[in-house]
Amino acid sequence: MPNGRAVLNEFDMVWTAIEAIGPWRVLFEISVIYLLIYGFIVFCEGTRGAGVLKGLALSVIIAVVGTRLAVNFLNLERIGFLLTVITPAAFTAIIVILQPELRRGLVRLSQAPIFGELVRDEQELVVVLVRACQMLSKSRIGALFAIERDQSLNPWVDRGTILDAEISSEVINTIFYPGTALHDGAVVIQKGRIAAAGCLLPLSENEQLGSWAGTRHRAAVGLTEESDAVTIVVSEETGGISICVKGEVYRNLDKEELAVKLRTYYSKADPEGETDSGKTAGEKAGKGSDK
Repeated sequence: MPNGRAVLNEFDMVWTAIEAIGPWRVLFEISVIYLLIYGFIVFCEGTRGAGVLKGLALSVIIAVVGTRLAVNFLNLERIGFLLTVITPAAFTAIIVILQPELRRGLVRLSQAPIFGELVRDEQELVVVLVRACQMLSKSRIGALFAIERDQSLNPWVDRGTILDAEISSEVINTIFYPGTALHDGAVVIQKGRIAAAGCLLPLSENEQLGSWAGTRHRAAVGLTEESDAVTIVVSEETGGISICVKGEVYRNLDKEELAVKLRTYYSKADPEGETDSGKTAGEKAGKGSDK
C-alpha cells in the first residue's frame, strides 16, 4: 500500500514539523489565520456583493489549497510553477472586478465604533449645521438640534423616529418644514449622522431663563443639564440662533460665532471657567420672546 505509506509519511513529517516549531506557535498561527478569515466575512457582511465575495473567497482558498496538495503529492512541478505565477494576478483581478463592493466594505469599516473618533469629520458637520441654521433662520422656521458627545443620547433617540440618515441642509430643512410630522421635536445627531427626528427632550425648570425662553429653548437647556450634549435652537419668531452647553445659553449668534462655538464644544475642548466677560455681544443681548 504505497499510497497509504505516503500519506502516513506526510503526517509524520507534519507532526515532526509541529514538534520542531512548537505546538503553541502553531496554535497561534492557526488562530491568526482564523481571525483573518472571520474578519473578511464580517467585512463583507452588509454589502450587496457579500455572497459573491464569500463564495469567491471560499473557491479561491479551496482551489489554491487543493492544487498545492496535488502538486506536492504528485510532483506536478510545472503546474506548481504556473500556480505561483497566476495566484498574485488572480488576486489583483479579484480586487479590480469587485472594487465597488470592497469600497462599500471599507466605508462600513470606517463607520465602526472603534474608528469613530479617528474618522469623524467635525469640520464638515459644523459647515452643514451652520448652513442649515442660517437657512432656517432666514425663513423663520423653528428648529432644535441635539449633538451627542461622550454621553449617549439613546434614551432620547428612542423617543423619536429613527432615521440614521446622512446629514445635509436639505434633509434638515425638510424635517423642520412647518406641517411635517417631525418638525416639532428635536433632531439628534450621533457620530455625524441624523440618528432620529421628532425626539422629545426634557424641559429645564431653571427660573433664570426668563420669559423669553419658549419650549424649544427650555428643551435645549434641559438636555444639556442632564447630559454633556450640545444643543442648537433656531427661533421661529425672531430667527435668532442659540447654542446651549452645560445649562448655559448663548443667544443671537451670527454665522461666525455659531461656527466657533460648535468647533469648540463638539471637539470636546470645553473652556473651563468661561464667564460673561468672555461672551460676545450677541450672547448678552436680546430679551425677545423666542420660541
